Order: sequence, then C-alpha cells, then structure tokens
Amino acid sequence: MVELQPAFILRQRPYRETSVLLQAFTREYGIISVLARGVRKAKSKLAGQLQPFYLLQLSYLDPRELKILTQAETAQDFNLQGLPLYCGFYLNELLQKCLHPHDPHPELFDRYRQCLQALAAGGQIETELRYFELDLLRETGFGADLSMDAGSGDLVGAGRRYDYIPGYGLTAAASGIASGAVLTALNRRAALTAELQAEAKLLLRRMLDECLAGQTLNSREVLAAMLKFTAH
Repeated sequence: MVELQPAFILRQRPYRETSVLLQAFTREYGIISVLARGVRKAKSKLAGQLQPFYLLQLSYLDPRELKILTQAETAQDFNLQGLPLYCGFYLNELLQKCLHPHDPHPELFDRYRQCLQALAAGGQIETELRYFELDLLRETGFGADLSMDAGSGDLVGAGRRYDYIPGYGLTAAASGIASGAVLTALNRRAALTAELQAEAKLLLRRMLDECLAGQTLNSREVLAAMLKFTAH
C-alpha cells in the first residue's frame, strides 16, 4: 500500500464500462499505471479530480505492474487555459516519451510543478518551456555542456556559432544553429528575448530528438500552431 503519494495525471483512457486507466507521474516512484475502478459511474466523486494539471495525493495498492487506486485528494489545481493548456499537454507528452516507467525523478517532478505554476501565472512561455526541456535532458542523461566547445575545449564565444552533434556536444561552425549569445543565455537561465527564442527552440529540438529516439511528439505541431497564432 502506497499512501498519499504526490502525483500528476499525464493521461487517462476508459477501461471497460466504468473504470479508467491512468498514467501518473509520481514524485517518488516515477511514471506508473493505475487502475481507477468505478470512477465513470454517475455517483463517483473522483472523476473530476483524476485529470491532468491537478497536483494530487494518490493512495493505491501495489500488487503488480498495474496499481489499484484507493484514494485521491486534490492538493492544487493549476487551472491552465488557452495557450498554457496546450503547453501543459506538450510537457506531459515529453515526460511520457522520455522517462522510463518506475524511474523516479523527484527533482524533475518539482520542476514540472514549478513550470505549471509559471504557465498558470502567465509567465514567459517560451522561456519556461526551454528551461524545462533542458532540465528534462539533464535528468535523463541527454544533457550537454552548453558552455564549452566539445572539439577544442574552449569556452563558448559570444561572437561565434555552434552546431550540436548528438552524443558529442557543441562544435564551432560558421553556419551553426546556435549563437554564442543564446548558449550564454541558456547557461545563465536568463529570460530569452524574442531574438534568441527561435535559436533556443531549434537547439533544444535537436537535443530532444536524441532523447526521443525516433518517437514523434503529436503535441509539438499543435503547440507550434498555437504559438504562431498568438504571436499575431
């Protein structure tokens, strides 16, 4: 029996007539599969709680791979709407496709919570997404030293450009995808200006592709369209 484990629902789908299967990101146990029995019945009090973007306290039986939900309490509702809501679904899909089941990442769990909080508060969306992506890459072992040229060992120069080579790192290249300016900003976790956002997104996409290992992100195109729409 696991009691009152902090968790977020990443995805849910119907199971049989009255139940749902949940994919939950827990703080201490990583991503787990949970069966919530009977929550689709008309009198169920849990159905409205077992949704994405609620910080929950889950209690469940742990007899095997599939956990059995016994209790759920809402600790916080982030109430994402509009563009932040689509960003939230993008984050959820990243977690599902980059993390292994039952592999705990408590620091990333806390960062996810902070990112949702920032999105709900109307923070700088592009900046919040890029730094969450960076933290995810570092947590999963796919991060890179953005302060150094992996080929020469020199520190990144503000007036130079760099390419990213999967499994190797940054190398100076005249037509590289990232400027020294954006790498410096990312290293300092500074707010990304409009000028730097496009470079940061391209660099992080290249790095995430290595982590995703050929998997596609369905939410990526939807989010890109939403960002483009809101920019006008």
